[in-house]
Amino acid sequence: MSSISRTRRGFTLIELLVVIAIIAILIGLLLPAVQKVREAAARMTCSNNLKQISLATHGFQDANGKLPSMYQETPAPRGPLFFLILPYIEQDNLFRMANSDVYFQISTGGGRTRMACTYPIKTFFCPSDSSWQEAGIWRPGWVGNEDPAGLWMPGNYGANFQVFGNPDMGNVDLWNLQTTLKIDTVADGSSNTIFFAEKQRTCNQSYSPLWGHGWWNISYMPIFAFGSRNGATGYTARSAYAGMVGNNAKFQSVPKTSWNTQCNPALTQQIHATSMLVGLGDGSVRAVSPSVSNATWWSAITASGGETLPGNW
Repeated sequence: MSSISRTRRGFTLIELLVVIAIIAILIGLLLPAVQKVREAAARMTCSNNLKQISLATHGFQDANGKLPSMYQETPAPRGPLFFLILPYIEQDNLFRMANSDVYFQISTGGGRTRMACTYPIKTFFCPSDSSWQEAGIWRPGWVGNEDPAGLWMPGNYGANFQVFGNPDMGNVDLWNLQTTLKIDTVADGSSNTIFFAEKQRTCNQSYSPLWGHGWWNISYMPIFAFGSRNGATGYTARSAYAGMVGNNAKFQSVPKTSWNTQCNPALTQQIHATSMLVGLGDGSVRAVSPSVSNATWWSAITASGGETLPGNW
């Protein structure tokens, strides 16, 4: 009997290259879709953060009879707005450890301490921002036994000075950061007034919106619209940059490659590709187009300007 031998043929080089090319094309088609899904998820996180932060001011008012101030020195608790609302964003444990003082030295063991303002707060981070990692900027250097992990922590959200400060006090440090407003005394209506807006984590060389920073250097506070109520004068007290108000107050659309040179710490910055996310006084979140007019943006910032916002602002 004659035996029949069979040979097994492998892939030729051409066939292998064709397969690789097809795989590369499929990856190229799928990658944008994956990136869109990731951005949508990050955007949803940012929107939820703004909602939580805005609603936290309602919780603070229920407990204290008014909205939180941009900075409160006395009576206790002592610290900026983003510290004052910690108990209302499920961070009451850190608030208690801080002993009602954002600069209280919390023991971390081994004789080391760190302040509350050096702890990262997830709710204050938008995952879409790549201008700085979710890590601190630098150590405060106030005491000799500071924990090396205790770095000033940035955030991605700024508070509206026109609401949480007192523009009528003028260009006077500390005292113009004390609000007297309640949600029901926001004359333009809480649903028509921006309480919070997005900011990049670091801005113009070394400036950063540090969620626990105090009144002695406004440039590092998470603040915007720092100026007179009529939008004519930007305040400069304790700030390296004049506040941007009126027709100069509109948010920036800064390319990710230029955040360190073009970014203005006195403004808010658009983090997402198509719009700026803002938290309104009623707890809702709105996406504002970069094509919005300067006048409309300022109208949405003012708490008692009496303006009527267009339906599509």
